[in-house]
Amino acid sequence: MAGEDDHRPRRSSAAVVGHGLATTGRGIGRGWRRVLVWNRSAGAAESGLARLVEAHALQSAGDAVITVALAGSLFFSVPTGQARTRVALYLLVTMAPFAVLAPVLGPLLDRFRHGRRFAIAATMLARATLGLVIGHAVSGRLSLTQQLALYPAALGVLVCIKTYSVARSAAVPRVLPSGMTLVQANSRLTLVGVIAPGLAAAIAIAITKAFGHLAALRFGAVVYLVGAVFALRLPRRVDGGRETTDAEERPALGGVWRLGQIDAEVAAVLRSAAALRWLSGFLLFFGAFVVRAEHGIGGLAPNVSLAALAVGLGVGNVLGTVFGARAPAGAVPRLDVVLLGLTAITTVLATIDFGLVTVFAVAVVSSTTAAIAKLGLDATIQRRIRDEVRTSTFARSETTLQLAWVLGGGVGILLPTRPVLGFAVASAFLAAAVLVALGYVGRRRPSNATA
Repeated sequence: MAGEDDHRPRRSSAAVVGHGLATTGRGIGRGWRRVLVWNRSAGAAESGLARLVEAHALQSAGDAVITVALAGSLFFSVPTGQARTRVALYLLVTMAPFAVLAPVLGPLLDRFRHGRRFAIAATMLARATLGLVIGHAVSGRLSLTQQLALYPAALGVLVCIKTYSVARSAAVPRVLPSGMTLVQANSRLTLVGVIAPGLAAAIAIAITKAFGHLAALRFGAVVYLVGAVFALRLPRRVDGGRETTDAEERPALGGVWRLGQIDAEVAAVLRSAAALRWLSGFLLFFGAFVVRAEHGIGGLAPNVSLAALAVGLGVGNVLGTVFGARAPAGAVPRLDVVLLGLTAITTVLATIDFGLVTVFAVAVVSSTTAAIAKLGLDATIQRRIRDEVRTSTFARSETTLQLAWVLGGGVGILLPTRPVLGFAVASAFLAAAVLVALGYVGRRRPSNATA
């Protein structure tokens, strides 16, 4: 009897565990089916948008996995001073030539428009290869010459990301369902671009802890390969046709103040979106070094602090995607004033009272406003720019936003790791951006000018 009694709790525990796993599996299955139904709704399955969303989710997941694996080997595995030097050198060596190459990518893609599916797939295959090359190189001790040799590979990854972004933006109108706007389609892409990296990053962290950075990099390469297959399965109309080649042309180039844009409203909205993207780059690099220097935020360990901030950024991106899809396209310049003002208020609060709550608020608000501003920018380009030059306009706007992010990151690296100073600089920058946005709205309103 005693032996039987000893076995009963074990069978009961196993049954409970099995029931829990079965319930979890059914829940995941139901959730996955709902995601598929949502992705294929509103004509997205028939038009090909659903396939583009799936390919975008996989490439976003691959980016997240590669980022987690490389961050562990390039940033968190070395002392703070050495990490600062590595990151600064990365930005300098990769972004200096990228600033020259970026304006050329748009026209090149215009000439390559008949191979957009292959361009998207090629960027994923290239990132899979380059990620493995970088990962194997940094797995051992490197001389300065060997370290510098890594940066052309990093530049290649950056160019691939940019090329993918432009090619995807150009492909969206080709697969747009008849009952859906471009803003709504971009909202779907943005939403999966938030959820997929979050899930992939969690898996990458688990793989890294269990098997090391190289195993995570190999997993990321597999994700890229699957994404490339999905890209090749996009409809042929993504590539465009003969009439597209004859009709599309390069848009005229605007001045520096207009960030290369001829249309004044597009330029104004782009300035606001670039200011918020600058803040994103600044907070990423400055925040990472502050967490290391302060050994966490609010008494939390560094890893926990970074995880909390990552959650805040993810929540903000989701909120921005949901609300941005409902914002009226014609009110984007006035909306940008509000977005910049709200973000400035949160950075001022973090300057006055630096702590986990205020920094978390900055993460949520800044990511929310940046997502809304980006969707507003896309809507403005759709409304103001004719179809024939929209591809190159998207290319220039994406380049501007990426360079703004890098400039913000550079400032975050150069500043001393004193939280009050950093958030004071961010507050001053945002205050200037609010004044610039107000100036455009004030000039535009009396005359109802559209340019």
